[in-house]
Amino acid sequence: MNLFGSYDVVVTGAGSSGIVAAIRAAREGANVLLLEGTGFLGGLITGGRLTKPTGLINSKIFHEMLDRCVGYKGADGRVRESYWGKYTGTFDAEVMQRVIIEMVEEAGVEVLLRANVVQTVMKHSAVHGLIIRTKSGESLVLAKAFVDASGDGDVAALAGADFMLGREADGLTQPITSYFRVLNVNVPALIADCEANRADMWEVVYPKEAGNRNEDYAMAVLLTGFQQRIKDKVAEGFDWIIPKDHITMKTGLIPGEISVNVTRFQGNGLDDRDLSRAEIEIRKQAYCAFDFLQRYVKGFEDAIFLEVAPKLGIRETRRVTGQYILTEADVRGNKRFDDAIGLCNSPVDVHEPGGSRAIMDHVGIGYGIPYRCLVPLKLDNILMAGRCISVDEIAFGSTRNVPACTMTGEAVAIAAALAAKRGVSTSQISASEVQARLRELGVWLGTPGEDVPDVLKQAS
Repeated sequence: MNLFGSYDVVVTGAGSSGIVAAIRAAREGANVLLLEGTGFLGGLITGGRLTKPTGLINSKIFHEMLDRCVGYKGADGRVRESYWGKYTGTFDAEVMQRVIIEMVEEAGVEVLLRANVVQTVMKHSAVHGLIIRTKSGESLVLAKAFVDASGDGDVAALAGADFMLGREADGLTQPITSYFRVLNVNVPALIADCEANRADMWEVVYPKEAGNRNEDYAMAVLLTGFQQRIKDKVAEGFDWIIPKDHITMKTGLIPGEISVNVTRFQGNGLDDRDLSRAEIEIRKQAYCAFDFLQRYVKGFEDAIFLEVAPKLGIRETRRVTGQYILTEADVRGNKRFDDAIGLCNSPVDVHEPGGSRAIMDHVGIGYGIPYRCLVPLKLDNILMAGRCISVDEIAFGSTRNVPACTMTGEAVAIAAALAAKRGVSTSQISASEVQARLRELGVWLGTPGEDVPDVLKQAS
């Protein structure tokens, strides 16, 4: 078999966690290969149009990414506040793609797109290589350490890892979704409509100093609600085909641009047929929601449907079982851990599997994410980052969001780079060594007795 290459660290998956992991590992001195199955970098934060981090960013690499977007006038870097807590900025997806390409190239990361992992090469319980399939055929990739940032835990599963899938009661996962984007919305009229119907809105976030121009609201508006309006119009005969009872929307970089989050498809994100059906059904739902907005929400009268996000939004698949399983009680109880690698304030954001409801529960000053959640049981030389880390079904509602994903990416990159440098397996790297480097970088860890950042004290 053709040997594609031999590396210090191989990262699988170029979503937010994988991008951060690849850049950090390279900056720590590792020779890094980043594998991605699609034709673009960034995953949901670019191709999925997921441009608002749900929580405060606590990854130094991702902070730099956001700051560079601000420099290109493609992001609002300010801390904003919603009913579920504080969050960092909003950015434009294509500006973020530009920044990612710059930072990956500056770090010296080799990128291979349209590459899928089909098999792991094991020695005892340790991962030593990957068989990848590309347009050119199958090749072998060797490395000293591996990071699974695939979102689905694909590499760990191929290596034989134990994993959890869906809720304990029936195995159902959170539904699949996609944003759609609309242009030429009269944003001041939309906000006036929401304020006039405030009882039907869960959140109406916008700059109070803004005037009557769409430009005043770019990347600074977050709206959730319309529940009663949907119910009323359905009673009057509108054919609402979406199994969701509310709408969330946010403004983008282009004046008059709105991204809408409302679509919902119940299916298994690991099943080809479900994924195919989701791609089609979600578009039909997006057209339905657009018709509703044009008819019944002020500001959308002259709106233009631009696109459904090209990357499908898979909320939940495998959660790879690690040395510790973070629980709902840990998250809601603001628990601190001796081996914590990041303090996370993302809300418990759970879209009801098989239903129409959703919860967004504030977690106050946040909780620590244990390093043990990133270390899969029974396996060596591979670490987990992103939404496939070891958590229970409700804690997952928080850790699946960008803040936690990027924190875990940064932590495992440090561990993988250390292991490669020393010529040892990842199991030989201690949490305390990873924490020491994160402290040098200025990351809030979430350990017992650690002082809480001022921005979170204000949120509490």
